[in-house]
Order: sequence, then structure tokens, then C-alpha cells
Amino acid sequence: MFEQTFQGFAVLRTITKEVALIGACYLAFALVKNLTDPSPVLKAVTNGWGVLKLESALALNFEATVQQIIGRISLGAMIATTYFYVAGMWIGLVATAIYTFAKSRTVYLNLRRTFVFSMIFGAIVFAIYPLAPPRFMPGLGMTDTVTLLGLDPAPHSDSAISYNRFAAMPSLHYAWALLVMVAAFKMGGMWFKIGGFLYQAFMFIAIIATANHYVLDAVAGAILLMVALYANRWWNHYDDQMNEWAGDLLSQLRELDQNWRKRVGTVQVHDLRQQLLADFILRGGHAIQPMRSRVASSYSTIRLSQSPDVQRSFRPELNNLSLVLN
Repeated sequence: MFEQTFQGFAVLRTITKEVALIGACYLAFALVKNLTDPSPVLKAVTNGWGVLKLESALALNFEATVQQIIGRISLGAMIATTYFYVAGMWIGLVATAIYTFAKSRTVYLNLRRTFVFSMIFGAIVFAIYPLAPPRFMPGLGMTDTVTLLGLDPAPHSDSAISYNRFAAMPSLHYAWALLVMVAAFKMGGMWFKIGGFLYQAFMFIAIIATANHYVLDAVAGAILLMVALYANRWWNHYDDQMNEWAGDLLSQLRELDQNWRKRVGTVQVHDLRQQLLADFILRGGHAIQPMRSRVASSYSTIRLSQSPDVQRSFRPELNNLSLVLN
């Protein structure tokens, strides 16, 4: 019973640590992503026209067609697609994290590290290349379904961690949907693999149909995830060497601290309390001057008061002050 309770506390402590670590990383990512350029509207729209021209040359400019197809299916399909875009990413990530944490800590750590790497690389691209999504491009003819349903918090929020509306490329929604698919292929059976594949396919449709991303944003998101996976593989390859280097550094710091403590311990410091109380004794927690010292000090005071030099040192008009006061 005691061992089970101890294991439960250890698991709870690990979960709390993981939640705090991922939350701190995402908070730093949101702050960096939003503080790079407060208002890159002109630059973002200019980059948007550049992306549209490149998509036209590659025959990939079918964003408006995807939105029209979803809208013609039914209004409910458009609403479901918009809600899936807003909440589906977080539901997929949280469910994947819980499942992999429970089944395989190694897979979970690799996914978590890949997730953090994708945020780092994504923040760098967002700072260098702000891009207006299709819903902000004038004349493109696409409807902002997120704002239409009241799900866009940016117009009503001045928070520094609100999402950056000009961080369209790469699409982290699609990159993290692919990460969920990778976890499904690593951990699950046939049905998990089918579910992971359908999840990323629906996310691809959602980011296009809601006018939040271009097709090239999804391509850039896939490239970003591949780079993050390679960075995680590189980390695993040099993990032992980095741990050994970190252990050597910590041992050197501990040795330095011990040597410093030894040197400080050999320094002799005079007892200031004894020096200050050299002519006093302690009784009941109070400092009292000894009788012999008090007699000597009284005698010296009388001698000083009778000394003509001391008498001349005072102002003569104050010698008879007691008579004036009486």
C-alpha cells in the first residue's frame, strides 16, 4: 500500500513537472512570437501577395475553392470545420500526450522535445517572415469564419500572449497535426494509424477552409516538423555526451564550492561582540558595567569636573545655569 502511494506521488510529481515545463515553453513562445513586430501589416500583406503569386505559378491556389466546397455541403459542416480548427489542435495534442505518457515515456519525451523544437523554429520564421492569412488579403473573396462565429479573441484582447494574426507561415496547426499522426503511427495499431492520418487530413482542410492559411503554409509546416524531428534525432544521438559534459561541469562547480567553503572557514574573524562588551558583564540578558569600572569612571568624572582646563573649556555663562533656572 505504501509503495503504491509513493509511486502515485512520483507520477503526480512527474506530471506536474511536465505540465509546468510545456506551459513555460509555450508561454515563452507566445511572448517571443508577439513581441517581434507590433504591427507588420504592410509587410505581411506584401508577403501574402508574394505567396499567392507563387501558388499561382505552382497551381496550388485553391484556398477559395476549398472554402466554397465546405460551404456548399452545409452550414453545419462549415461550423464544425471552424470549431475543429480552433479546438481540434489542442484536443489532439493533449490526448496524444496523455496516451504516450501512459504507454511509453521514451516516445513521449521524443514527442515533447520535437514539439518544443517546432515552437523554437516557428518563432524564428514568424519573426523573419510575417505573413497575412487569406482572410486578411483584400480582393481574395474568402470569409473569415473564425471571426464570423465569434471565436477570434484577438480583436477583444490586448494580452501579450494572444496569438499573432500575422504568423501564418509555417502552419503550426498542420505541423502539430502531423506530429499527432507520427505518434499514432509509432504507438497504435491499424485503427490508430487510420485515425492519425484522418486527423491531419481534416486539419489540412480546416486551416484552408477557415481562410487562416495558404496551401504553402501547410507545406512549410510539414517541412518545419521534419526539421524538428531531425533536431530531436540529433539530440538523442548526442544526449549521452551532453549528459556527461553536464555531469563534469556540475562536479567541477561542486568542487569549486567546497574549496571556497574551506578557504572561507580558515579565515579568522575577531569576535566583535567580545570587543564591544569588554568592560561590561551580562546579567539577565542586559549589559551592565562592573562595580570596579563604575567606581573608576565616577572618580575620573569627578577629577575631570575639578580640572581647571576642563572648566575653562566650557562656556562661562553656563556655569551658573542652575541659579538662572531657579
